[in-house]
Amino acid sequence: MERPALFLLAFSLALGSAAGFLFDIPRIFGDDATGYGPVFEEQPQDLIYPEESADTKISMNCRARANPPAKYTWRLNNWELKLLEQPDEHYSLVGGNLVITNPIKGRHGGRYVCVASNVYGMVYSKEAIVRFGYLEDFSVEEREAVPAKEGQGVVLLCAPPPHYPDDLTFRWILNELPYFILPDKRRFVSQRTGNLYISKVELSDSGNYSCFVSSPSIAKSVYSQFIPLVPSPESPARKYPADIRLKLPDTTALLGQNITLECFALGNPIPEIRWRKVDAELPASHEIGMSGSLLHLYNVQYEDEGSYECEALNTKGKDWHRIWLYVEAAPEWASHINNTEKDIGSELTLSCQANAKPWVYIRWLKDGYSYGKGELKFSSLTFADSGMYQCIAENRYGIIYANAELRVIACAPTFEKNPVRKTLLGARKGRVVIECKPRAAPKPKIIWSKGTEQLRNSSRLRVWDDGSLEILNATRQDEGTYTCFAENDRGKANSSGVLTIVEATKITTAPDYTEVTVGETARMACAASHDPSLDVTFVWSVDTHVIDFERETEHYQRVTAYQSSGELRIRNTQLKHAGHYTCTAQTIVDNATASADLIVRGEHRAGAPGPPGGLRVEDYKAQTARLVWSRGADHHSPILRYTIQARDSLSLDWEVWRNITTAPPILEGMAEMANLVDLTPWTEYEFRVIATNALGMGEPSVPAPKIRTSYSASD
Repeated sequence: MERPALFLLAFSLALGSAAGFLFDIPRIFGDDATGYGPVFEEQPQDLIYPEESADTKISMNCRARANPPAKYTWRLNNWELKLLEQPDEHYSLVGGNLVITNPIKGRHGGRYVCVASNVYGMVYSKEAIVRFGYLEDFSVEEREAVPAKEGQGVVLLCAPPPHYPDDLTFRWILNELPYFILPDKRRFVSQRTGNLYISKVELSDSGNYSCFVSSPSIAKSVYSQFIPLVPSPESPARKYPADIRLKLPDTTALLGQNITLECFALGNPIPEIRWRKVDAELPASHEIGMSGSLLHLYNVQYEDEGSYECEALNTKGKDWHRIWLYVEAAPEWASHINNTEKDIGSELTLSCQANAKPWVYIRWLKDGYSYGKGELKFSSLTFADSGMYQCIAENRYGIIYANAELRVIACAPTFEKNPVRKTLLGARKGRVVIECKPRAAPKPKIIWSKGTEQLRNSSRLRVWDDGSLEILNATRQDEGTYTCFAENDRGKANSSGVLTIVEATKITTAPDYTEVTVGETARMACAASHDPSLDVTFVWSVDTHVIDFERETEHYQRVTAYQSSGELRIRNTQLKHAGHYTCTAQTIVDNATASADLIVRGEHRAGAPGPPGGLRVEDYKAQTARLVWSRGADHHSPILRYTIQARDSLSLDWEVWRNITTAPPILEGMAEMANLVDLTPWTEYEFRVIATNALGMGEPSVPAPKIRTSYSASD
């Protein structure tokens, strides 16, 4: 079975200044580039214009945010509409909106694109398709009478007239408006074929029938000539085996959408209709409607693809029909381009990835012009590479656009927005990093000095690629004024800060291994030395959880006997408080940590078991299922047995859990699986497990994911 894929097409381009011919207006770069290219805020949408509409205008909306403001043009079927050079009585431009007056089917239908541009570039909107909707009248020819014997099945054909689009709805009139047939177990109106199906005819069905067709897209309805149905009595009425007459072909659903499958059978007695998915359970999000004739699938996923079987049966026989459901998907972005500002002369790769089924075709536009396929690679950016880029992914179900502006900049170094910090602190014998991040393009050369001495890389000093200065094993001799000098071919600048070395933070009293009994208070000491000019804060964590002393006040308390201490007290300890505790003493300069384990034992050094984990339900059928779990903590007392509980959709109160029957009925302490029996068919269940030892019943597990048992024991 074809699976969805993640597509990334690779293609390298040699891009240079030749791209600059696309615009004859001046481009703005560097610090002078204060505006931005067009960004769509409103784009045209597909629409259906009724051929018989009283409204004589079509409006296609388009609005883009841009500085300077955008100019707008429109394209139809890839041809520019030259509204200024070639005025047209049908077209007018209102702001960015295109208005079509008195539209003509053969001339104004097609694919429209709005184009927005300014000095920074040009972007195309997504395509909007204008189609003309219609629903013709039924033929005026009389319909032939349909004879039928009592108890026999019959199908009345609708044969809807020519129309567009296909989203018709069907009803059937009996004798006269507004008397419509109400579908039931015996009568069914297909929304796919429009036909009326009667599983077994009764004498009361005699009358004149008309197919009533509505098109919601154009708000029009028509109905056919009447079809006389003439039942004839037969005593006793014959019995007929189930005979499926509504057989839909294989069909396709789009990922995330809803779809309805139809099935109906003739027969006497009235056949019962059942659905199943071949070799799998029906999707959890399904629903059966109209006495079994409809199978609704909601929020369709890839795993819902497969063969669906409709079975019709009565006392005289049965029939079945299979439909293959394909699940495909319109493109969705997995990753896409974003606005990017890059230095002149630098390298850049632009790429887009889209999820879709079937495969997508990826292409690029730059300022509205085709610019290659797949991945764009720039080896040395120039001003001509600046512009508006669009990545386009398309398959037969849709097309998506990702828009971004690429701005190539060049400017002299400046520290105006990001100077070196004026006051710098470092811990003695610690690591100090002083950042130097000027705005500059191309990337500047960075030189550091201390006072008047230029610094060079050594075993303790190193200048990173991003310009930051690193000092290892700092001492008092490293104190002083540090200056970062930045220079490129556009100019130079510098910024300075004063470094002060302070005493490092050290743990002087570390927490010890602690063992307490449930209900007692545990104490874990922690104290630290630190530079007297700095404040110290103590943070405690257990395993990976940082304790919030403002929210977790029931058990946790931080005790400060003096300024440089932060003892942890745990009141009324419970088994869940056991773990690996870490004390962190931190200042604005550095931090120090120390850890110890806390063991919590129940009374008599044991406690009730912890909750089992990893629950999952396997091989569930109409009345049985298999539940699997992993053992939880025994809290120093062996687990004696397990109890399985359930709650189901038939209960008056979903919150009530009840014990259920297992095989074997007693689940001993070593068990990690149970066979569940005596379940109710076609019922939604949720299961949980509770462990018991000599000290009592433990906490329930987290429930297993919900399941629904199958329709009957024969499934």
